Amino acid sequence: MMQKYPEELTPEEFDSTKWDFAKQFGHDDDRPTNQIVQQVKEFAQKTGGQIYTQVDGETDRVYSRGLRFVNRTGLYEIVKLEGYTVDNS
Repeated sequence: MMQKYPEELTPEEFDSTKWDFAKQFGHDDDRPTNQIVQQVKEFAQKTGGQIYTQVDGETDRVYSRGLRFVNRTGLYEIVKLEGYTVDNS
């Protein structure tokens, strides 16, 4: 049975997860956001990875599953865990 990626992860939870792979986008990247997001979507589709967007949460920053455009910090992560279902909606 496939598991779902968590809807939200704290930075500590995100960093302590033993991802099969993880790739970050947006850090120190001066390109327009739409170009970064396009690259994120293409990489996620190519690798079958799950997109997480770092956003400002109610009390602290969190990683939210999928592409987010409100309260985002500009960091995106593509991750993969075997046995988990991707939902990049």
